[in-house]
Amino acid sequence: MAERFPKSARLRKRRDFLRVQERGTKVAVGSLLALVQRNEGGVTRLGLTVSSKVGNSVVRNRIRRTLRELYRKRQGSFPAGLDLVLVARASAKDAGFARLAQDFERVVAQVARQF
Repeated sequence: MAERFPKSARLRKRRDFLRVQERGTKVAVGSLLALVQRNEGGVTRLGLTVSSKVGNSVVRNRIRRTLRELYRKRQGSFPAGLDLVLVARASAKDAGFARLAQDFERVVAQVARQF
């Protein structure tokens, strides 16, 4: 039950994405770019961005599912009260689960160190 990913833990509105993208701190690791900003809600929320430059819809959805699962398993590792936008770079298309997991772990470590 603790590993659920409810709507309250997601960034869902465009204005929230834009706020984090404009004012957030950038953390670039391999095939991922993370933008992080503190929020006032006390809950860490995740937003995913995978553009059409990365690949077709099948590829983009595979990457989104993988990143969502990685976050779901590690959401307790992030400090509380953050808004996190993960942007998949074009190199994510060729990265397998292991590579994305490795990049994600490095993002977790850098975010935990900075916040």
